Amino acid sequence: MMRYRTLFGLALLLGTLHIHAQNADGRYYKATAPLDLVSLKMVTQAMVDLDPYAQVTHSDDMRIVHVRVHPSVTDAEIRNAMAGARVAVEAGVPDLRAYLPPPDPDAPPAYVVTGDDAGDLQRYRAAAEAWNRQHPERAVAVEPAHIQQR
Repeated sequence: MMRYRTLFGLALLLGTLHIHAQNADGRYYKATAPLDLVSLKMVTQAMVDLDPYAQVTHSDDMRIVHVRVHPSVTDAEIRNAMAGARVAVEAGVPDLRAYLPPPDPDAPPAYVVTGDDAGDLQRYRAAAEAWNRQHPERAVAVEPAHIQQR
C-alpha cells in the first residue's frame, strides 16, 4: 500500500514538473525607473502570488525585468501585479538590442529577435548576403535555420 502512495506522489510531482517545464521563455518588461531591491522583492512576491513557480530576474541596470510564469497568466495580470507592487513599466515589449554585446566583426551574422519578424528576417538576410560577399570561404545560409526547417 505504501509503495502505491509513493508511486502516486512521484507521478504527481513529475507531472507538475513536466507542466512547468513547458513554460515559455518568459516575458520582458522595462521599468520606467531602475528598481531597487525592495521593489524587486515586491515584484517577485506579486509574481509568486500569480504563479507559485514564477521566476523573476533583472538586467544589470535593474531596468529590464524578465518574468517567467505559467502561460495561463496574461500580460494584463502581470502588468497589474507590477503596478500593485508600485513598479511602473513601459507599454509594449522592450528593445533588448542595447543589452547585447557589441558584434564581433569576425563572427558570422546572427538572427536577432526583436519582435518584428519581417524586419528581423530582412536584417538577417542583408547581413548574411554582405557576409557571404566578404567571406566566400565561410559562407552562411541566407535563410535562418528556423525558416529552413519549415
